Amino acid sequence: MCRRQGCEEAIARVWHSGMHRGFSSMIHQPRTNKAVTLSLLWSAQMVTYMIRIALGIVAPILMTAYHITPKSMGYILSGWNWSYTGALPIIGPIVDRFGPWIVMSIGSVLWGLSTIALPVAVAAAPLFLMRLVFGLGHSPMIPANAGAVSRVFEVKERTRAVAFTFSGNQVGLALGATIASYILHKLGWQSVFYCIGGVSLLWTLAWVFFFPDKRIGTRLAQAHGQGQANETSPTWASLLQKRSTWGIALGQCGYLYVNYFLSSWLPGYLVLERKMTILKTGVAAALPFWGGMLGTLGGGWLGDFLIQRGVTTTVSRKVIIGVAMTLSMVTLISAAYAANVWMAVTLLTLCSTFLRMATGSVNSLPIDLAPRSRVSSLTSIQSFFGNVGGLLAPIVTGYIVDATGSFVFALVTAGAMSLFGAMCYVFLVGNVENRQLPEPPCLPGSHLRKRFNHRVR
Repeated sequence: MCRRQGCEEAIARVWHSGMHRGFSSMIHQPRTNKAVTLSLLWSAQMVTYMIRIALGIVAPILMTAYHITPKSMGYILSGWNWSYTGALPIIGPIVDRFGPWIVMSIGSVLWGLSTIALPVAVAAAPLFLMRLVFGLGHSPMIPANAGAVSRVFEVKERTRAVAFTFSGNQVGLALGATIASYILHKLGWQSVFYCIGGVSLLWTLAWVFFFPDKRIGTRLAQAHGQGQANETSPTWASLLQKRSTWGIALGQCGYLYVNYFLSSWLPGYLVLERKMTILKTGVAAALPFWGGMLGTLGGGWLGDFLIQRGVTTTVSRKVIIGVAMTLSMVTLISAAYAANVWMAVTLLTLCSTFLRMATGSVNSLPIDLAPRSRVSSLTSIQSFFGNVGGLLAPIVTGYIVDATGSFVFALVTAGAMSLFGAMCYVFLVGNVENRQLPEPPCLPGSHLRKRFNHRVR
């Protein structure tokens, strides 16, 4: 039996004597730690997305210099996503087991060095291989982000926290597009990766020295009352038995298809379809991502505002996701048929803004649905299926452009994927308040911990 009456009475006496304050301080980290954690997670997104879009900026130059077709460039642009997606089935449980600090430290060294080394590649195959290495190093970021946020922030402030960290990737895309275009124009395409890769390694030093929670392995598990002998490791099989898991997985597939379409092919679209110069592309390609940053922050604020005003978490998440991704579909398809180049840029900016309004809610759902010990595992499932869609986006786009000589049908396809994602989130995900996903097995002491933690919160 999980219940131990005598222990419950002892804990009740401790609680009423005021000693709960000591336990509470273990669970809720100081405000300074929250700020440092958010800053580091935000800047991680910024740096990695600068690296992502850098290749999109130099892609037209590489296609000309090395005679790479749009179809082949589609594979190169998606190269990081193959290893990134392939690593997700194991990286979530690894982050749950060892903690964000050490896993992200190793991953960031790998993604930074692979970026600096990319200019040694002078053909399609080695370019693809270098991006594979970047993707492998990049894979811990989203599970680590979810794990860190779940331990520090309560439900009522979680959407803003998630949205803030994810707004970093829009800043990274916007700055990356502009900075990479300038460096490309002044110093050549190789210098783009030397500079951005160097900045990435500086970020690694900041992460290693300043991330507040440096617990590793067993110490991390014991701090959460999950000794290695007391709890089985989370498995994908138990999570995949639930309809809500498939809802967030397939929904993320549609969401990331559009997101990665914009971050991989938008610069190429403006150069090849709309005949913009490289410098103008750097400015125009940044606009959708600045809009995306505002949408990300606005959607996060709106999500927490609705919950604080009494709207259920389920309704808040689904309304924001459903409306935002549907509007993204409308503006994206409209951009495909816009006659004027700046009208197309405006519509793509609105598309990115609407899409990113769903970001905070989309990435809060694994934290809402899973027990704390399984958050990174569920996040890795959502990211795995989402990145299947993200992986396909540049490849499918390359095939469409190769076959039709135009981006029109590619934009329409991306719009349809946005609507598909919205429908999965709205209709497949169940009631969030019921925490649809399973708790770990009930073992001695687990009942008391759950009751005690509930009272602390």
